Amino acid sequence: MRIVERYSKRMRIFMGAGGWSLLGPFRYALSIFYGLHARMTPVPTPRATVSGPKIISVGNIEVGGGGKTPCVLAIASALAAKGLKPAVVTRGYGGSASRSGGAVALPGEAGGDSDLPEGYTMWTGGSEFEASRELGDEAVLYIRAGLPLAVDRDRARGIRAISEAAGPTHVILDDAFHRTALPKDLDILLLDAEKPFGTGRLLPFGTLREPSSASARAGAVVFTRARDRSVPVEAARFVEDKPVFFSRHLASSLSDCKGARFDAAGLAGAQIALLSGIAKPGSFEDTAVEFGLDPEVSFRYDDHHEYSAGDITEIIEECTARTVFVTTAKDWGKVSSIFPEEARLLRLDMDMEIAGMEELLAPVL
Repeated sequence: MRIVERYSKRMRIFMGAGGWSLLGPFRYALSIFYGLHARMTPVPTPRATVSGPKIISVGNIEVGGGGKTPCVLAIASALAAKGLKPAVVTRGYGGSASRSGGAVALPGEAGGDSDLPEGYTMWTGGSEFEASRELGDEAVLYIRAGLPLAVDRDRARGIRAISEAAGPTHVILDDAFHRTALPKDLDILLLDAEKPFGTGRLLPFGTLREPSSASARAGAVVFTRARDRSVPVEAARFVEDKPVFFSRHLASSLSDCKGARFDAAGLAGAQIALLSGIAKPGSFEDTAVEFGLDPEVSFRYDDHHEYSAGDITEIIEECTARTVFVTTAKDWGKVSSIFPEEARLLRLDMDMEIAGMEELLAPVL
């Protein structure tokens, strides 16, 4: 499979690609100061009261691509299967709502703004493209799953807003491991089974938000993309006294804009091109191959990339009339809205399968 990287200048600096590798010493020096600040992280706050919804945090210590959204969706599905009412609070990265105050989205109803915090709005529906622009990429997936949602940089305010608006039994915080001031009933840390601590170096020289020792704060650890149930050697000393679980990503369906589903056999004879703007495109590519696809090329953009008509025209011109383009569930809302009708675009949905989900959620059931 041919890889075509369309990363921005900012991303190339972060990766140290090409001539930007000359900034390595400067980035390393900055990572030392960043590490001193990260080591001053306060001790997590215990819950002062048992009233209100149970709070479950899902997060990681590496930048992007940790599987947080699939994990939140898997947990929400497990809770709903027990007759419980999960809701989600997310930062809404890239969306306008998180910059202007916050927003609540409720499935199947418009609701009113009267009981919401000042500056909040009620999402009254719209296209997935609009949802992505206003609420963020991850929010689109939660709305698609029918979950009550609050979008707010201030997670504590988001918890209050969604609790008032939806009355959930459980609130799941997307990307809140580093939010130690938030009281939590269950703090789940996701670590990649192959590279649990990424490059092993702190930002901006590496990919870690916090030192690997921050793993000690976790209430439970889930190793993602696990091929077996072996704890990685480099993580063993940090998780030896914690509940440990293993998960994997599975492709659940391949569908078009009309909802028609396809399997790999149904695409025989077509040329497959992958398109993604996520933190770890290699994982998406591996999952596509495991699903039975045989991609000829994969176009990689920055995480949360805002696609333009020019981007789409460019990749189509590099392919043939027989090409079928396959993108991620996260990118779908942005890409499908500007993809020409004559070109064929499909969405590959993925689920996270967590072994021992019942045991993982036992502290909050």
